[in-house]
This record gives sequence, structure tokens and C-alpha cells, in this order.
Amino acid sequence: MAEDLMVEGKKLMNLGEYDRARDLFNTLISREPGNAEAYNKLGIIYARQQDFEEAKKYFLKALELKPDFSSAASNLGNIFFEAGDLDEAEEYYKKAAVMDPDNPVPYNNLAVIYKKQKKIDKYVSFYKKSISLESRRQSDYYDSADMKESNKPGIGKYWWVLGIIIGVIMYFLLSRR
Repeated sequence: MAEDLMVEGKKLMNLGEYDRARDLFNTLISREPGNAEAYNKLGIIYARQQDFEEAKKYFLKALELKPDFSSAASNLGNIFFEAGDLDEAEEYYKKAAVMDPDNPVPYNNLAVIYKKQKKIDKYVSFYKKSISLESRRQSDYYDSADMKESNKPGIGKYWWVLGIIIGVIMYFLLSRR
């Protein structure tokens, strides 16, 4: 039952039906007060509606309930980033990366901060890390899909294209200093 509420709430959230999704997540919390994911989802809804103070409360509650909740830490970093507090955003993105070192999102978010701060070496390092982790995640997806080799998409032959694109982007970004 709780899982059904979560699935339906996520679906409504993705459709932009925030009031209905909020109702479902609040119902879920009334049934399971320790459900950190429901608090995190409520925080996302408030953030999407530009109510950053309310969003912050829900992300903090999610982290209180589940101190190693990488997604909530990263989302809290996003709140600070939106507020222009790059130091606090960086702190939460770093926490998120420690909590889930295989998640590319916090590394990408750190790269964005370092780019804004014109710390190009750090930017490149964290951006490469995020690309590497995302690539590994995609590879793991195809490996775990239990697909026959002949049915797998031919992504291997496109790696050189991806390399060229990344090279051009890096050249463009570094030459704009």
C-alpha cells in the first residue's frame, strides 16, 4: 500500500500535479512517519514551486530520518545553489558524493560550482568524474538487463564520437577564460 502511494505520488509529481502528489506523500507520511523518501519528494515539490524555505525543511527532515540519504543532501545543495550560497551548496554536494560515491549527480553539481568559481582544474576533474560514473551506470544498466549480446545497442562504436564532443566542449570552455 505504501509503495503504491509512492509510485502514484511520483507519477503525479512528474506530471506536474503537485497538489495531488503532495496529498499522497502527506498521507504516506501519516502512515509511515519515518519515510525519508516521502519527505524528500515533498521537498522536491516545494522546490519546483520556488518555495525554497519550505523545501529546505523537508530535505533536512529527510536527512534527519536517514543521515546517509544522498539524494536529499544533493537536493539541499540545489536549494543553496539557487540561493547563491555556493559554499553551502558545495558542502552538501560533497556530503552527497561521500554518501553515494557512485552517483554522478553530486560530482556534476560540484563541477558546475567550480565552473562558476572559475576553478577550471577542479571543474574539469569533477566533470570527468561525473561523465565516468554516468557511463558506468549506463554500462551497468545494459549488463544487468540480461540482454543477449546481439540485442545490445551498439554504443561501443560511438565512444569516439562522445570523446570528440567532450573535447570540443572542453576546448570551448577553457578558451573562454
